[in-house]
Order: sequence, then C-alpha cells, then structure tokens
Amino acid sequence: PRNFCGCPGLTLAMRRVLSSVPQRVVAVGRQVSRFEEALVSGGDDRSALGEQLTNKYNVSPWPLGPSALFRGSCTCNPPTQRAYEAAEKVWEAGASYGTLMAGIRRRLAAAFELEDGTGVVLCPSGSDAEYLPVAVAQALAPGSPIGNVVTQHKEIGAGSAPAAGLEYFSRLTPLGSSEVEPNSKVVPDVDVRRFVVPARDDHGRRANPHHDDHEYSDFDGVLLVHTVVGGKTGLRDEVYYGDDGNKNGKVLPVVDACQGRFTNEELKGWLEKKAMVLVTGSKFYRGPPFSGAVFVPKLLMDELTSKQPPSMLKHLSEFLCREDLPESLGSWRAELPSKNENFGLALRWEAALAEIEASVPYSATIAEAWARDVSNLVDQHFSETCSLFEANRCIVSLRLRPDAESPFFDAKDLRTIYDWMALDMSDAIPSLKDDDEHRLAAKQPGAIGQPVEVSKTTGVLRLALGVDSFDHFANNPADALTHDYQLLLKLNLLAKHFRTLKKTQQQRLLIYV
Repeated sequence: PRNFCGCPGLTLAMRRVLSSVPQRVVAVGRQVSRFEEALVSGGDDRSALGEQLTNKYNVSPWPLGPSALFRGSCTCNPPTQRAYEAAEKVWEAGASYGTLMAGIRRRLAAAFELEDGTGVVLCPSGSDAEYLPVAVAQALAPGSPIGNVVTQHKEIGAGSAPAAGLEYFSRLTPLGSSEVEPNSKVVPDVDVRRFVVPARDDHGRRANPHHDDHEYSDFDGVLLVHTVVGGKTGLRDEVYYGDDGNKNGKVLPVVDACQGRFTNEELKGWLEKKAMVLVTGSKFYRGPPFSGAVFVPKLLMDELTSKQPPSMLKHLSEFLCREDLPESLGSWRAELPSKNENFGLALRWEAALAEIEASVPYSATIAEAWARDVSNLVDQHFSETCSLFEANRCIVSLRLRPDAESPFFDAKDLRTIYDWMALDMSDAIPSLKDDDEHRLAAKQPGAIGQPVEVSKTTGVLRLALGVDSFDHFANNPADALTHDYQLLLKLNLLAKHFRTLKKTQQQRLLIYV
C-alpha cells in the first residue's frame, strides 16, 4: 500500500474491488486528496471509493457543499466541515498511532461520562464491533457453548448478523492484504450459535425480540442477547438483561446503540447493569463512515483482567490493532501483531469527536419535538404524496406515492428518488416557473436517509437529524423546519412526477459537491 505520513493507504485488495463498486451518482469537479484517501483507508468494501469518487452509498469523503440541505444522518453520511477539518489537522500533525488511540479513548470516556475503569475498545465499524462481545464471552467462560441473539435484523447493518456469528461480512478486511469470502468463518475453531430476530413481520409491524417462546430461551451456555436502541428507522426495544430468562446459563446483554441517539443517563444505566454497548462515530455524530467502539462495563472489565485472553483473539488481527484495546487488557494486546496500525480509523474518530464534544447534549425531548413538527408538516402540506410511516425520536420514516390513488413506491423506486434528491432537478420537472417555490425546491440539493425495506412490498425514505441539524433545531426550531419543509417539498415533486422523470433521466447522474 501507499504510505501517507504513516497512514496506510488503500491496499491492493481494496483497489481490485473498486471497479466493482456500483456507481449511481457521479462526483464532478473534484479529486481525492492524499488526506481523503487516508480517511477512507482501514475499512472494507463499503468504504472503497470507485472511479467516480463515491462509495457504495454514493457518499464522498468530503463535506457537502454549502447549498445542500442535510437530513441524512443514517447508514452512511459525509462528514461535517468541522469534523473534516479536525481530522485533516490531526493527519497533518503526524502523531503516533498509540498516542492517537489513547487520546481518543480518553475523550470518548469524558464525552460520555463513563465510569472510571470502563473499557473502550475501538473498532473499524459497528459491524466489526460485533466480534468483541463474542471474544468477551469466550474469555469469561472458555469452552462453554456461545449463543448470540441478533435483533432488529434488516434494520441494523447488513454486516452485523454475519459478524455476530464470527463470519466475514465483506470481501475486504480493514487490515488484511487479500480478499476473503463473505460468510466464511473468521475463527474456524469457535462455534457460535446465532439466533436472528427480524425487526418486523411480513406486514411491517414491529416484532417483539424478547418474548418467552423464542428458540434461544432454552439455550444452555453463554448467551449474548442484543437489544437495539434505535435502528435504521429509529425503533427502540426494551433492553433485555436476562433477569427472567436463560435459566441454564449466563446472559451477557449487548446494547446496539450504533445510531447514537441516546442520552448519557441511558448509557450509564445500561453499563451499570453489565451491558456491553456498541456505538459508532458516524450516523448521528456525523463523523465519516466508518468507526466503531465497544464500551465494556467496569464490572466486566474487572472479570476480564483476571482471565486469560480468549483464544479467538489471534484471528482478529485483520480487524484490530494492539492500541485499539485499553491498556488494562495488556494480555489481550499481546495476542495481536505489534505492526498493525489503522490510521484511517483514528482519523475518522478524531472527526467524530470534534462534533460530539461541540454539540449540545442529546435530548429525547428535543428529538421528539422535531419529529412531531415534521410529522405535522407532512400531514398539513404533503399528504397526497407523502405518508408518515413512523416517527422515532430523530428519524421520520416516510412512504411515497405519485398521488392519493396510487400504491406506495417500493424500496427500488425509492432508491431512485433518493439519488434525485442530491441533484438539481429543476429543469427535469415540467411546468416549473422561474420564481416558483417548487422550482427553487427542485433545484436545491438535499441529502436524506437511504431507503429501508420495511415489508415485502413497502419501503420508506428517512429524514434523520445529525448533531449539527439537532443543534440547529434546538437553537432555532423555526429556521430548522424551513429546511425540512424544503426537503419535503422536493420529495413531493419527485414523487408526483416520478413516472415522467424515470423515462427521461439518464442512468448516470451528477451530484453537487
């Protein structure tokens, strides 16, 4: 790989994969800088930039232009200007990897008010973070069967379920030099029984992830049980601590908080009850994709420091570096190669921390007020083409249709509308006058949340606040809602004229940068 001030660049394996990354939107008038190539390094095929300088989610590694409206703090989002500049400053400074990661752990502990002794393990993404709870389970009960219950399937990252079963979820690994086979075993000699619980039934109704007759109820062994507190549509499940289940073995609760929409008080409660918590620096916190962390409660850390490191740890050298682990897990560190360094991950966390530390504290009250106000905008102005599916804190999920008599679009058609939202569509929609507010809305680039399939026939598009737009609404709600109105107006226009636009639009589109 090429080397940028100690930052490993894109590996040869990653470069081979680039040509196969689907490109739906073309970035123009821009080249990737050495810093930006470092910023996307140390990830997997989701991070790889294709020839059009976007990843598989049509996101480039630089901030949106100043004219763009943003409500896309979801699966994959571009960084804010502040986050980007913070990471670039760190890259230019050239600090050592160990120094950077130790500082990131300290700052995360301070920002989230973690109890002294809480472990902070840094990971290349929220999906990669899934390997850590299994390692903890093996360390606490070596030789015992391990079960792993993954909830809200299809509304969490696609890589979460394979990783929870110790499988590869991408052709590229963050630190590997060659391609791997997705769904093949990362750790061949550890068998994990995976239980996958969907987020919804076939009709889009919320599923109960922890009712008594699930097949994992009688599992005999160490059982990792996930609870998702904010998936892709913002669904929040009641945290399961195993108090009334799994009488035959040990329950280790895992809270998936990767969307980032939680309060420090909620986090404190989870950790006090010995739940491991998975977080990311992208999504709500608006750092570049992808960066992850696992908060390990002090009570578990006390147990782990007296145990031998798990045997599976040596197989995670394609994902973890020594300095990604806290110093208190010195025996774990020793199982990983000393040469591993993932400067791309360090840069992405530095970017995220710039926003985490500068933002107003997350408040469910503010989040719910925004969701209520946006829901009212939909009902009052756009009910013919837009229908509220759900409003969950900072995420409003919408179904779209051309008119009140037509069926709602499926996820495939919504993907097309999602692409169009980033474009100047004012000349593509007929009968728009130069001074008309509809023409201005059609012209405005807007980033929203990618489509989610919530049933076999229904998809939704999402408006999702990130820390910057959350701050905007908290400080000036009326002005922030004008952005939401503009985005809804453009969605309304694209839905209403969808059939005509689909016939006339080119396959390759130009994105505003």
